[in-house]
Amino acid sequence: MKSEIIQKAESLYHTGNIQEALQYYASCLWRGEEDSPELLSRWLGDRDLTDKAGEHAVCAFIASVLFTIDRCEENLRQHLWALCHDTFDRMALCEDRQDTTDRYVAECNLYRHEKEPEKALEVILKGLERGGTTSRYTFAGLTYLDLGQEEEAEKYIALGFQSDPQNASAYNDLGDYYFNKRRWQKAGECYYKVLEAGDYNDCGWAEPSWIFCRYMEAADPCERERLLLCAAADVQNERAKELCQRAAWEALTPNVDYLGCSTESIINALRSMRERGSSSGVVRCAVTCQESASSINAVNLAIGQICGEPSSFELSSGKAQDPPLDQTWDEEGLILWDYSDINAPVPVVAKPSGEVSRLVGELAAMDFSLKTWYETAAGYAAQLSGAQREELYGVMVFPPQQRDDRILAEDWLFRVQYAAVCILARISLHELDRICKGQLDWPIIPAFTLAAWLASQDTSLAPWAEGLLDIIQQRISRTNYCFFQYAYICAAYLLPGKSGEYYRDMWQCRQSLLERD
Repeated sequence: MKSEIIQKAESLYHTGNIQEALQYYASCLWRGEEDSPELLSRWLGDRDLTDKAGEHAVCAFIASVLFTIDRCEENLRQHLWALCHDTFDRMALCEDRQDTTDRYVAECNLYRHEKEPEKALEVILKGLERGGTTSRYTFAGLTYLDLGQEEEAEKYIALGFQSDPQNASAYNDLGDYYFNKRRWQKAGECYYKVLEAGDYNDCGWAEPSWIFCRYMEAADPCERERLLLCAAADVQNERAKELCQRAAWEALTPNVDYLGCSTESIINALRSMRERGSSSGVVRCAVTCQESASSINAVNLAIGQICGEPSSFELSSGKAQDPPLDQTWDEEGLILWDYSDINAPVPVVAKPSGEVSRLVGELAAMDFSLKTWYETAAGYAAQLSGAQREELYGVMVFPPQQRDDRILAEDWLFRVQYAAVCILARISLHELDRICKGQLDWPIIPAFTLAAWLASQDTSLAPWAEGLLDIIQQRISRTNYCFFQYAYICAAYLLPGKSGEYYRDMWQCRQSLLERD
């Protein structure tokens, strides 16, 4: 049975009130008062629709229903998009308008909804050839953003703002673009332009976003307090609420409050393979530079987890890493791998006993908190004999079997290494020295992180922890190992007794390493 809204819309249409029918139906769809798109096919398929309603009303109708079309099932969505294009193609004449009902803006936006930015740009530039309007400039800028062409995007959005200084809403979009790339200064500048323009609706998004960007730039607790006050002043502002939660998350220290995941090339490729649902048992990957042994080990483990059967992983690197991954800092440094083939390092430690694997696996399966793990590790260390200490290094290469697959294999290996390091540190803090001075591999991260955290709890350990971090700083490649560099920055942030400028610098370094390409 047809709803009252559908019946009223049809009545308006059939009695010749076409413009009113289009506006009424589109408004009901927009506000969620009606969810049936049944009239869209019929009306957009009417070849005389523009003659009946006028070009302005039809463009406004299409502009209003694009989000409704997005929610349709795929076949209907494709059909409705095609009808919209047919309608635009039949428009012989059109007026230039400053808002989103402009014919070229509406069609540009249609292509943007279809994820075809090249065609969207072609349409909007054709409109700009006819003349510059606020909406044409703005949507040219937004389309350039879709294409990742930042300079062009900024230029056209600025032209749109100059055309109508009271309309800065596009700067929210530009700000969001830089926000998602974690480029806080650029994003903040965009949001501030919205605040200067003073449009209340746009400011509701821009104000908390601007404050958050300031906090992320400087880690100033005053800015976080301002964000909380902004959210409290407008309890309906979901953006402010969301950013308060995100600020709390950003304030956490990775590898202390939660485990940061590896960002090495082959690990990222593995995650893409998971997303694609690849099930082939043979995987080949070429990279520009040598990968760490644990990342290669993790990929092998993960491919087996994904495929559910033994797998084959072939890696080819363009060159060996500098500094070399097989070398230790000095003679007491830990050696886990033989690098006779840089793409297939071979373990030089023995597989651990079932008892040692079980203890480490129990700790690794716990909810992560470095403090909790370190405290719990004392009990596990007490259960091990001196001879079993070396087996803890074997666990770092041969991780215990997971009880279930809720934790990804590549993340499980890292958790196991963290657990083993916590237990080793409970046996002797000197074990952290051995690991940090050993071959460059994943285990150095829990070792230097735990050292820095222990120093934050007991300042007498600060000189020792700082000495280890100084060694690490000299050993990590700044070019290829951002994962290690990021973990180092997070750990260095924990060192006690530094100046405010030091902690701000560490925070800003951390943010710069997180910027997305």
